[in-house]
Amino acid sequence: MKTFGKRNDDLNYCKRTGAYAVIQNEKGQFLCVEEVNGYLFLAGGGIEAGETSEQALLRECIEETGYKVEIVKFIGEAERHWVSTKYPNDSQHNIGILYACELLEKVAEPVEIEPMRWVSFKELEERLFHEHHLYLVKQYLNSL
Repeated sequence: MKTFGKRNDDLNYCKRTGAYAVIQNEKGQFLCVEEVNGYLFLAGGGIEAGETSEQALLRECIEETGYKVEIVKFIGEAERHWVSTKYPNDSQHNIGILYACELLEKVAEPVEIEPMRWVSFKELEERLFHEHHLYLVKQYLNSL
């Protein structure tokens, strides 16, 4: 598994494994969550106890977008270690499991408040928060 950053052993260790969707529209744009600070995130999130990565991804996509998705292809896994300004006493460890997905029908109103946006690959490169997610997106695009 490709690793970005290094764990800071002097801080509390916080591990989070999540499943994320790479969804493109007919223009080749990517569906992302846009945070207030301007960072972009792929749709998806943490895997809860008893869930598979696929189950978590399907649940998270409905929560964030209101749409069902279809998992088309497993892309890969990568991890990132970093220290967040929000939690400066924690050494964050995010393991991202990415899947190529297709957006299906709307089934609910999103639970999350952050807006969803379609962005170009250039914008994704510039503003995607997790560098290990961007690495996997590039791996996926290179495989097409």
